[in-house]
This record gives sequence, structure tokens and C-alpha cells, in this order.
Amino acid sequence: MHGSPPRLQAHRRWGQNFLVNQGAADTIIAAFRPRPDDLVLEIGPGKGVLTRRLLGRVRALLAVEIDPDLVTLLRAELGGAPGLEIVAADVLAADLRALLLGLGAGPERRARVIANLPYNIATAVILRLIGERAHLRDLLVLVQREVAERIASAPRRKTYGGLTVLCQAQARVEVLLRLRPGSFRPIPKVDSELVRLALHAPEEEAARTGGRAAPGALEALLRTAFGRRRKTLLNNLASLPGPGGVPIGPDAARRLIRAAGLDPGARPEEVPVAGFLALLRIRNAL
Repeated sequence: MHGSPPRLQAHRRWGQNFLVNQGAADTIIAAFRPRPDDLVLEIGPGKGVLTRRLLGRVRALLAVEIDPDLVTLLRAELGGAPGLEIVAADVLAADLRALLLGLGAGPERRARVIANLPYNIATAVILRLIGERAHLRDLLVLVQREVAERIASAPRRKTYGGLTVLCQAQARVEVLLRLRPGSFRPIPKVDSELVRLALHAPEEEAARTGGRAAPGALEALLRTAFGRRRKTLLNNLASLPGPGGVPIGPDAARRLIRAAGLDPGARPEEVPVAGFLALLRIRNAL
């Protein structure tokens, strides 16, 4: 005798909003453009609305789901599908590199990501994924509209900040589709947007940054630059750590900024992505 099916209500602690708009799901898959040789990591497959559309269209599909009830459902309904592996894990706590290597991804064959990301962890997941760009080719993610606006922002806007620069410095960003709240259950209070991040290859990134930057170097630079948004670039970068962790001070900061071709009196939100990459190149060379 079969047991009772798992309860499938959304859990608030995981920020679940299941995609139920079937037409939108078709549009998302069309935008993803799956190919027979693709290695795909799907984060948060939920009830499998996108998973089902990818089966048989890619070489390997790894679906990572945190909700044990949904893992049970997916394994019961899709567990025998060729090329599909379903893993019960929290993507923020899991060894992402190991998951990608297990999928067969590497610098010579980078994987792809598709995800309907919970609003409360979308930024953290995107930053983790960007950190594995040596093993990833592109990300197609559904996120809260506010997050999409920050990722795709132009300079001189309130939405422009460290997340903008991190994403645009390391990927080509496109906002492809807006979905109204009614496309999801439970119905969220905000719109969602579909964003593609086509990640730069390692050799392209090295050319843009003037060589291999130390891990986290750009993030550290941006934390300092945007630490006080109302202050000038000079005021903020004067606190950059120098030898022994001692702040470099205003004179060294002014030289750094001018060497990058920037105005020391500019505010951080006025500096384009290319300007921050120039700062990183100069700092790497010191």
C-alpha cells in the first residue's frame, strides 16, 4: 500500500514561490536555448516545471533542491529519467565546486545554470555562482525585480552599486522577461524578472583585470568604494588596506584614482564598471 504523498505547500523559510505560468515556463526554456551537449545545474527545481522541459534536451541535468518533500516528489516522478540527478542540498551550504565537477564541468567544458531563485537568497546565490565562473558558462535566473534592476543598472542611479559592478565586470548582463506576481504560487508581492549572465571566460577576465587578481580582490575594492555612498571616491579609497593592513591614505588613493583615469571627487555610483576594473588593474600592479 502506498504512503501518503508529500505535502507540497510552500515553506516561508525557504522563500518558495513556485512558477505555475506554463507559457512563461516555455518562454524561459526558449530563452535558455538548451543544447544536446549541455551540462546543466538547476537550482531550486521546485515541482519540476522547468526540469520536465529540459529532460531529453541536454546531456546532463543536476537538480539541487533544499525541500525534502519536493526531492521525494521529483525522485518519484522523474527519478528514472536519463541524464537527470536530483540532489537534496542547500546550494549556499553545499560544495558547489564538487557538484559541478560531478556533473562533468570544468574549465574546458563549462556548465550552465537555470534557476528560479528565492528572493531572500538570490543575491547570495548569484555571487556564489559567479565565484565558480571557471566552471560555469552562463546563468539564467528568475529574481525579484529589485535585484534584477541592481544587477543591470547603469551608473548614476540609486540601484547602481557593488552588486552591479561585480556582475557586469564578470558577465554580459541581459534582462529578458518580466513576470507578474500571478505567475507564481504563493503569489508574491513583487514582480520578477528573468536575467541572463553570460560569464566571461577566465582568459577574457584576465585581460580585463590586467592579470589574475587575488580571489576576492574586486569584492574588497567595491566594499571599500561603496562603503559610504555619500562620500567621494577619494574619501572612501583612502581606507583601502596597504602593506601590513594599514590604510593607504588620501595621497596614495589620489594617485591610484588618477592613474585609473578617474576623478577623485566622483562619488562611487558615478564610476562606470570599466573605471573599477581600471582601479583593480592599477592596484594589482602596485
